[in-house]
Amino acid sequence: MKRGTIFVIRVIGSSTLALCHLASGAADAYYQFGLHCWDLAAATVIIREAGGIVIDTSGGPLDLMSCRVIAAGTKEMAMFLAQEIQTIHYRRDDEN
Repeated sequence: MKRGTIFVIRVIGSSTLALCHLASGAADAYYQFGLHCWDLAAATVIIREAGGIVIDTSGGPLDLMSCRVIAAGTKEMAMFLAQEIQTIHYRRDDEN
């Protein structure tokens, strides 16, 4: 991927619906900060079963409790986003 190839950023209001659009092929990638584990759990399974990838915004494995996610149709796209976006740290879902 090279810089300057992003054409549209869509916000549809529902994180789970946006993630399912990715799984269906209607979107290439999705990233979000502040999503809770209950927002991610089911959609993560759907994306992975559809052949997509779900990772942490740092580029590492997804941690459902971290409240941050990148999902993409390919590993290349996911890693491109991980390098391009600045990670914002949220309070983890498993912290008091």
